[in-house]
Amino acid sequence: MTKRILVPVDLHQESDRASLLEEAVSYAKAVDGKLILLNVVDIDFDSSMVDRFGDVKKNYAAAARKKLQDVAERRVPKELIEDIKVSSGRSYSKVVDTAAEEEVDLIMMAAHKQGMAEYLLGMTAARVVRHAPCSVMVIRTS
Repeated sequence: MTKRILVPVDLHQESDRASLLEEAVSYAKAVDGKLILLNVVDIDFDSSMVDRFGDVKKNYAAAARKKLQDVAERRVPKELIEDIKVSSGRSYSKVVDTAAEEEVDLIMMAAHKQGMAEYLLGMTAARVVRHAPCSVMVIRTS
């Protein structure tokens, strides 16, 4: 059975992203899995403030998608990618929602961002672990 693996990618944390994708690729190869890469733009695109700026919503999401595609091309073999998604809103809830919608078998995500060493587990990862509809593998990246 092919495993469907959701990999939330923070486009702002290059070292975390590299470690996470390296682990995700290795795991996907080992279990004959496919990766769904997800970036969550932490902006409320439904806000009336954002709507006032015309194409901000469309341009920001398009830029995030392009960057995620560029990262995928450099770090993930094409045959392992099932989909590349960009969503907006609260990171943890979008990860959990996407996992449920896509009926993934596993979520692989980074433990925390640099500079947050005082936390045992990053807030987003902790919330995903508590609410995910599937198993979650948390990768220590620092």
